[in-house]
Parts: sequence; structure tokens; C-alpha cells
Amino acid sequence: MADVGALETPVTATPLPGPATPVPLLWSSQFDMASQISGRTYRIYVFQPPIPAPAAGYPVLVTLDGNMTFPIAATMAAMYAFSMAPTLVVGVGYPTDNPLEMVRLRVRDLTPETPPERVPNPAGAPPVTADDIGGADLFRRFLTEELRPVIAGAHTVDPARETLFGYSLSGLFTLDAMFKQPGAYRSYVASSPSIWWNECDLLTREAAFVEAVESQTVQPRVLVTVGANEQDAPTRLPPGETPESAQAMADQARMVENALELGARLSRLKGGAGYEGRFCAFEDEDHLTCMAAAVGRALDFALTD
Repeated sequence: MADVGALETPVTATPLPGPATPVPLLWSSQFDMASQISGRTYRIYVFQPPIPAPAAGYPVLVTLDGNMTFPIAATMAAMYAFSMAPTLVVGVGYPTDNPLEMVRLRVRDLTPETPPERVPNPAGAPPVTADDIGGADLFRRFLTEELRPVIAGAHTVDPARETLFGYSLSGLFTLDAMFKQPGAYRSYVASSPSIWWNECDLLTREAAFVEAVESQTVQPRVLVTVGANEQDAPTRLPPGETPESAQAMADQARMVENALELGARLSRLKGGAGYEGRFCAFEDEDHLTCMAAAVGRALDFALTD
């Protein structure tokens, strides 16, 4: 029988056999880009497949929250490239490694106009002001008016096969962008979208989108996904949170029900030949664990048009 006490013996660190260096992602690069529209600087990540572009150009997958989603998307796109299904992946993030700063920056860019008093704010955090939120329209313009021409100028892309992907709060942004400007992208993938934001104000813009689709004015493709366990009480709790308070928040957010109900409505829409609405719930996945599954499904959706 093993000596349990031996497990408590500290392990002496030994020097590495060589200098530690950052881990590169295959066929990927990054650059920082200042926006004249939003007044912010973004870190742009690009994966270009190691095989020639199709005659029409590479399909493009734009992943928001790029600091987190791009490494997953680029790794999976590399695997797709081996199967001769090349996709250019563009991640949009921020030039910071500080997670708190990243959260602060993304909340402003990803949220539509919102009364500050309706923004969830942890106890002890500074009061939310109008400058902290409501920048979604400017961010959307940055993506289409400033970033898109830069990418198209540097890479051979197919402008008719561009997909916008967002997860959680950027899933809210993706739906908001689709409702407001449904012809801006060929496909939209909203994964675990925060539809609850601002008392589900997003859904007030759904009717205009439905009318545009049913009149065949626009014909986008849309996929809504969610983790099937996202309304269960989280098993990983932040400091100060209790299982009861976490469950109350999950019940109020209605992550699964909101996504399922919207996905069902979009799937039933009768649009033109190019319109497509889909919904997918990932079994046994919660809000933290289903990001990889969501990115993989977004990549596949971008390629199956």
C-alpha cells in the first residue's frame, strides 16, 4: 500500500531544459487595430489555412471575444484544413492579458443601449455609468466598415460566405447585429446568448427581422446554440456566492429556455430559398463547458452553406 504521507512531500522544482517561450498557434498571426468609429484599439487574430483559397476565396468565420475563442477556432480550423475544407478565422479581442480589463472592455462593446440601473453589478463594484455600456452599434460598424476591408485587402476571401460568431454576451451582440442589419453577414451563430440582458429588450427587435425574412428582403442563415445544463445551479461558485443565489440567478436568466424559444421561432420562419434557422442544445454542457462545442459547431455551420 502506498504511503499517503509521501504525497504531502513538497516536490523540488528543477530547471527547464531550455528557455520558456510563448506557444504559437499554427498558421496564425495577430495585429492591433485602432478604430476611428469606436475610439478603441482591438487585437485582431487571423488564421489562414496552409492550402490555397478556393476560386471564390476563403469562407470567413469572425469570432468575437477573440482572446478566448480564437485559439479554439484556429486549432479546429487547422484540422479542417487537413480535410481540404479551408476557412479563414478572424478573432476580435483586446490588447490586454488582464481578465478584469477584458471584461470591462467587452461589456461596453457587446451591449446595446441600456439604462445603467438595469446592469447587474457585483456588490462593492463601482457604479455602472453610461460610458460602461451601450457601444454595440459602434462596434458593429467597426467590424463591417473598418475591419472587413482590412481583412479583404490582406487575404483572398469570399465576401458571400462570412459568418459572425458570438458566445454569451457576444452571442447577445450577434443576435442584436442580425436583427438590426441582417444582410451584413451571410450567417450568424449566437451561442449561449445573454438574451436576458436589459429584461430581454433584444426581443423587441425580432418582429422587424421576421418581417424582413418573410418578405424575402433578407435571407440570412442563423444558428442558436446553448448548453443543456445552463439553467442548473453552477457547481463552480465565485467567492461569496451560494448554491441558492446561483440557482436564483440561473432561473432568472432562463438561458436554456430563452435560447430554445428563440431558436424554435427562427427555425419556423418561412423565408426565401437562402434563409435557414437552426437550434442546437449541447447535452451535459453548462455555460463554461460548452464553449468548445459551440465554436466547433460554428465552424461547421460556416462551411456548410
